[in-house]
Amino acid sequence: MKVLAFLAAAYVALLTPDFANAGMLAQAQQYKGLHEVKNNKTLRAALGINPARTPWCGHFMGMVARKAGRSPPQSFGIARSWLRFGAPVKLSYARPGDVVVVRTGRGYHVGILSMLSKSTAQLIGGNQSGGVRVSQFARGQVVAIRR
Repeated sequence: MKVLAFLAAAYVALLTPDFANAGMLAQAQQYKGLHEVKNNKTLRAALGINPARTPWCGHFMGMVARKAGRSPPQSFGIARSWLRFGAPVKLSYARPGDVVVVRTGRGYHVGILSMLSKSTAQLIGGNQSGGVRVSQFARGQVVAIRR
């Protein structure tokens, strides 16, 4: 039974990336509102790390990808590693559910595209002001979009 479930997840992830990405967005939204301190026990159990002490946007994305039947990058806990996830997508073709890596000062952040406007990308992700929430990033901060 587990083999059949694995093969079905692989089929969805490889042959229908739009459906798989929509699954990632839906998974992420289930955690919306959780905070790294107030909901530490819940997030700790889901992520396998203490989010109050560890940068966790990549860990959150890894959990979401696995729950949606996708394979996260090997070093999924590092936001920059998501530059190698899935297939690249041009900004003009980005859709809700795509994985977006943004530049934040000297570092990177990763989240799932919720909405794209002429000037901003709204991402849902972990470690955004200490919680799982939707945050806005300037389109100029977008480094990569992956599907």
